[in-house]
Amino acid sequence: MTEPFLPPEPRPEYEHVLPAPEGNQRATRRVVIFSGVLLVILLVGVAGLVMQLDESNQRISQLESQINAAPRPVVSKESSAADAGTSLDPDANLFVAPADVAALIAQVGQSVVDIFCGEGGGTGFALDIVAEGPGAQTVLVTNYHVVDECWENNTSVTVRYGDDMALKTVGVIVGADEANDLALIEISPDLPWLRESEVFAERGWWTMAMGNPADPDLKVTLDRYVSFGYIGYVLDEYWNYTSATLNRGNSGGPLVNSRGELIGINTLASSGLDEGVWNIAVDSAVLCVSLIICDD
Repeated sequence: MTEPFLPPEPRPEYEHVLPAPEGNQRATRRVVIFSGVLLVILLVGVAGLVMQLDESNQRISQLESQINAAPRPVVSKESSAADAGTSLDPDANLFVAPADVAALIAQVGQSVVDIFCGEGGGTGFALDIVAEGPGAQTVLVTNYHVVDECWENNTSVTVRYGDDMALKTVGVIVGADEANDLALIEISPDLPWLRESEVFAERGWWTMAMGNPADPDLKVTLDRYVSFGYIGYVLDEYWNYTSATLNRGNSGGPLVNSRGELIGINTLASSGLDEGVWNIAVDSAVLCVSLIICDD
């Protein structure tokens, strides 16, 4: 069935004008067409100018943010071996547990801290990065999502450290990489730092994750909680999949190998009947993307 034909709208009343001669009509059409082309060119030019101004404003805002941000720390390879705490066997087999697990736990634990930001928090650890803030001696690594509220509000964080996490200090966030979920914090106490693995992890490596998860039932934080496992897969030299269990509060803590060397930063964990169980640490090399300057 066809739609009914609607009558035309009433024609508006115009002043009657006699038609111009044919030659004048053609000239008028040319003028109109030429004017239309000029108008289109003008509109395109104005639109392009507006886009350029918008991009310039965005770039200025980015530059202002970079100028106002603290300088990025630089990786230091000049620290003495004593700074890293007790050395374990550098030739230990990376595919098996260390001969002295208790010694490894104690060594790594010296570098691990508890971080509080607003109503939340997580774990962090000291790494061999030069601190540049006034009075700062240690740079901590953690996840961005652990400190995002404080970073966005330009406020400091609280850091607990030492035996039984009995000591407390103020931490200043000096760098954030939201895209890779990483952040850097400077504190004044001088903490032992973790050594990084010189090579990417391989499937089958023994691993230990350390962090400060909270038991929701007992409402307590389990300081420097450890879990053990093996590397199941390394994806794109970025994601380290491990069978070492990660719990809420482990975020930002270290994943180390059997030599106590840093593999990555504990970042993601999920479990479910349909999805399976996943414990993932972002490789420490990702810090070089935007937070620190690394040697090639």
